Amino acid sequence: MHPSYVRQLHASQIFHALRVRPGISQRELCELTGCDKSTVSVIIKRFEELELVERFQGQSEGQRGRPLEKLRLSEHQGLLVGVHLELGVLRTVASTIGGKPLDRFDAPLPAHPTELAASVRQSIATLCAKIDRSPEEIRGVGVCLPGLVRSGGRLAHSPQLHWTDVPIQDLLRESVSAPIYVDNDTNAAALAEHMFGACTELDDFVMLQGGSGIGGGMFLNGRLYRGKNGYAAELGHIKVVKDGRICSCGSMGCVSAYISTGQLVERLTPYDAEIRSIEDLRFKAESGDATVLDILEEAGEFLGVAVSDIINSFNPPAIVLAGTLAVLEPYFRRGLRRSLRQNTMPVTLEQVEITVSTLSVDPILRAGVALALEGFTSLDKPEATPW
Repeated sequence: MHPSYVRQLHASQIFHALRVRPGISQRELCELTGCDKSTVSVIIKRFEELELVERFQGQSEGQRGRPLEKLRLSEHQGLLVGVHLELGVLRTVASTIGGKPLDRFDAPLPAHPTELAASVRQSIATLCAKIDRSPEEIRGVGVCLPGLVRSGGRLAHSPQLHWTDVPIQDLLRESVSAPIYVDNDTNAAALAEHMFGACTELDDFVMLQGGSGIGGGMFLNGRLYRGKNGYAAELGHIKVVKDGRICSCGSMGCVSAYISTGQLVERLTPYDAEIRSIEDLRFKAESGDATVLDILEEAGEFLGVAVSDIINSFNPPAIVLAGTLAVLEPYFRRGLRRSLRQNTMPVTLEQVEITVSTLSVDPILRAGVALALEGFTSLDKPEATPW
């Protein structure tokens, strides 16, 4: 293994150890990462030169006497930015280099992609002014897109935005000086769950995220699996009904055509014209509306068919429900469990945990920040890392 790669690997391990264990000592860093004392010392010195790390005095837990020198990532040097493109809204989030959210700013999403670069630049400038920081501090920008994203940051197609074949990364490079990392929004959400949420201790899991469609993300051996060209884990297009409803992808019977927000609202509107959003759906369900509860239970059965296919194919230790699937999970649960029992091999069903995203109710989206953090510490692009 080339020495430069080994150095990158150790630096990345130490950085993430500092991120998840603020207040750790250098001795504890050696124990946690498996790196020797001299390696940790050299890398910490480099981090200090880059003003990424702060030293402070602290007491070891359960010990008396002279305070120990502790380490933590700086909250005052360097920023990461997440940019989320949604229907009609451009959401921008700023965080510390360790991924701690600082603030957010929402602006209208331009109708045409040629206007995106100017809008992103202005949103970032506004957000930096809001938190009294300089755009020059930004170490990485993670851009989350609702649709098929090709390797290299090109949006192949987004039914939600009605954009096709847009070179997002190239467009933004013209107006944003920091490194830019572009990916599908569910891939980024899976990264966030691994870095900050329910899956920090898991190296293998599958995420299903609900919204205007159903997206998927797969973590294998501690890394996000993107496939040959970036199109992996489009799990919303698992077929659950033969020759069923038309999906936004143009095919028929996809699970997305049955449990996405728009489909559920459309299904329930004839029963109650007041149901126009996911919030309306949840309110009616919480109120005990029998028709709403029956339809959501049925939707849980469709979800269960798709989840069964995933479990039978990949035998994952965990499947995470995120977005609107997390919001509606209590009302999907009965149908989901019944469908899983009917369609999943018992031995694999026993081994999987179906869990709910801890980040889906967070008012500040962290997927874009996770994408920026992955790029900032990437081993695949050593020229982009600061160490």
